[in-house]
Amino acid sequence: MKSDRFALFGIFGGCVFFTITGLANPFFSLYAAELGATTFAIGAMVTLKALLPIFIAMPAGQLIDSLGPVRMLQWGSWLLLSALACMVFAEGLALLALSQVLLGACIVIMASAFQVLVAKGNRDSRNEAIKRYAMWMSAGGMMGPLIGGAIASTQAVPVDGYHLAFLASTGATGVFMLVLAGVARVYPHPKADEVEIRAADVFSLKGVTGSYRSGFDLAHLRPVQFGLTATFLIMFIQALYMSFLPLYLNENGFSTMLIAVTISLKGLAAMVSRYGLTLLTKYYRVETILMGAGLVSAVCVVLTPLAVVSPVTMLILAAVLGGAVGVNLPISIMVMVDAVGEGQRGKLMGLRLLSNRFSQILSPLTFGFVGGIFGLTAAFYSAGVLLVATVAGFAVFAHRSLVPGPVAVADEPAE
Repeated sequence: MKSDRFALFGIFGGCVFFTITGLANPFFSLYAAELGATTFAIGAMVTLKALLPIFIAMPAGQLIDSLGPVRMLQWGSWLLLSALACMVFAEGLALLALSQVLLGACIVIMASAFQVLVAKGNRDSRNEAIKRYAMWMSAGGMMGPLIGGAIASTQAVPVDGYHLAFLASTGATGVFMLVLAGVARVYPHPKADEVEIRAADVFSLKGVTGSYRSGFDLAHLRPVQFGLTATFLIMFIQALYMSFLPLYLNENGFSTMLIAVTISLKGLAAMVSRYGLTLLTKYYRVETILMGAGLVSAVCVVLTPLAVVSPVTMLILAAVLGGAVGVNLPISIMVMVDAVGEGQRGKLMGLRLLSNRFSQILSPLTFGFVGGIFGLTAAFYSAGVLLVATVAGFAVFAHRSLVPGPVAVADEPAE
């Protein structure tokens, strides 16, 4: 299997992975509510998804550089299987909470590994692969909720439908793990004498602290700073939307299938938006594109309580938000990847996902707290206004000092 075929596997493997997680994720908050969880408790459990990755994001990135992305995908798939099994067997909140811890660790490992797997070759081929990966990742985000919604709708009792969706995603994970085992047999894994840090050393105290130190050293690069900040804001919006939109739609009378269609349309719009990236980057600076996408996303949060009164307006809003989010991922990755050498990209993706996890801790915890006291409508309004102000403030700061000029992407980065 040639190296470009491994990148192709990364692209379509990422689609399968996000289909599997998307099949189960939309129904987690609904299932937790059926088991008696309050809005704040749901927010706290979703926050657990980001807790463990804070401690393992950088070591995981270092391990990707040391062991190779395919080995780390195998490790992550075992965590995914364990997380879904917890959802399947959960009869209370304890196992549901544990599922989020395991799922968070799985996502930080597998998302980083997939991104490193596709970020190979020269700049043009690398950026094209990143665009395709982002597009197919969004396709997975679209298909997963749609398939899950169809499965859940076959049951008369909603909680039985959610449970069946968890079972389906668990079975799909088992099949995916068998495919991964086949790929691992032929993939050219890094040799011990070719890596910067041996895998065994990563687990030592010095190795863990060193991985964070070397990762944070990358943060002095201005393209990395900009990409991390822009992604943090988008992921904050993503986290609150994916965690609480199903609950909010359910409160407003949306059926299980209509909730799934709404979330799937968001994924479809994200996938379609990839086709406009070439045109956007031709006429606008990447900083302008990222800030524009962030502002549109923030405005969508403000408008959610107004749009939810009608399925049509909610579907339109979900499509606009999906398009804005869909633009952010490939642009932010390309900006950062172009700034570092190939041997540092595992650490870079770990740093990026570390930033994302911080946003995914703050988002559901604060949103769940406000929603638990004042209701979800007030939470959407207050979070949206805060996000609009934050994006606008960061845009001014970035224009004046963070990124004084266009990111240099014409030349290959120093290896």
